[in-house]
Amino acid sequence: MNTRRITLIVAVLLAVGTGVLTLRYLSSVNQQAQTQQAAAEMKPIVIASRDIPIHVKITPDMLTKTQRPANEVEPQALSDPKQAEGDVALITIPQGSTVTSTKIGQPAEIGITARLKPGMRAVSIPVDRVKAVSNLVQPGDRVDVLASVNKGVGIPPKTFTIIRGALVLAINSQLEATGSTPAPDSGAAATVTLGVTPEQADLLTVADLNTTLRLALRSPQEPVHSLPSERLEFADLGEPQAAPNAAPPGNVPPPIYPAPAPVPLANVPVPGAGSGVTVIDGDKVITGGR
Repeated sequence: MNTRRITLIVAVLLAVGTGVLTLRYLSSVNQQAQTQQAAAEMKPIVIASRDIPIHVKITPDMLTKTQRPANEVEPQALSDPKQAEGDVALITIPQGSTVTSTKIGQPAEIGITARLKPGMRAVSIPVDRVKAVSNLVQPGDRVDVLASVNKGVGIPPKTFTIIRGALVLAINSQLEATGSTPAPDSGAAATVTLGVTPEQADLLTVADLNTTLRLALRSPQEPVHSLPSERLEFADLGEPQAAPNAAPPGNVPPPIYPAPAPVPLANVPVPGAGSGVTVIDGDKVITGGR
């Protein structure tokens, strides 16, 4: 009797253990099948076709569309290269790396340097409402820079268009266009930052210190080099000179032309060495004795 009971207990334990092992096996098989199914599902992603340096504007030739298993795709990965149009790299993206929305962004997110092409410089000049075309100039516009030179008293100033088609990078600290016309009572622009060449940066600095600058807004349909820029002659920036035939300073009578002839002096005889008294009566000289 005891032997049968022990045998029954052992059989029950073996059955339970076998059931547990079977369940674990089936669970692992099911999990493996799900993994294989997920691996078989492919998703389109965008990868870098070459190294993309930081702060560089992304162009279509930098990206390649490919497919990878869904379980290997990074979070927030781009699925279409068009999603990166107009963006810049916020970090260096190595070749073959997945391009995600966290690795790219708008130029305004990284500052003005992303807008500068190699060899260009950003230079700011002071302006007011009039010089900035009634505050209608916005980032992204193209402008001509005019410099007016004061040549002297009585001489009209001479104006030179020293830079044509300069790109407006910022108005004050605003990097993006507002898309609307500023209100008449809105704050006036204090500075305009332009993208220019190193030579133009030197010229703009000298002109800012010695001339009166003004901006002229250009049409976006007009080619940048439709007209040549004008050379600013630095000799014109010397000390102001009086204009010819200018009026003399105030409180000074003008000269009389022709000048009157000098009046000759009367011949006055020299008194003799002898003693006596000399009397001058008008224009007559009378010499007498004691």
